[in-house]
Amino acid sequence: MTMTAFPMISYREFDQWMEAGRIGQIVDLRAPGLFRRDRIWGSINIPYEEVEYHMDRINTSGIVVFYCDRGAKSMVVCRDLWRMGYQAVDLAGGMLNYRGKYIDRRPFPALE
Repeated sequence: MTMTAFPMISYREFDQWMEAGRIGQIVDLRAPGLFRRDRIWGSINIPYEEVEYHMDRINTSGIVVFYCDRGAKSMVVCRDLWRMGYQAVDLAGGMLNYRGKYIDRRPFPALE
């Protein structure tokens, strides 16, 4: 059976997937200024408008969770990448809806 729609997960599911080690990469599609202010721990920033120019930065071998501010832009990216064979997953509701425990508000660049 082939899945025709990309998966969407809630922030609760996202946290569970993080704890289980299921996520290979997290991509923040917001503008760099928003990314510097707060982000999900471990995410990389590829602004929505630049995705097509940075495809080489997106993991092709594991689950990639995308998020944006409210969820609309990440849905578009996930739909397109899912059709191309990526394991793209959308974080429903975006960063404005995220209430999980993986918020990173450390000054950017975050210290390791």
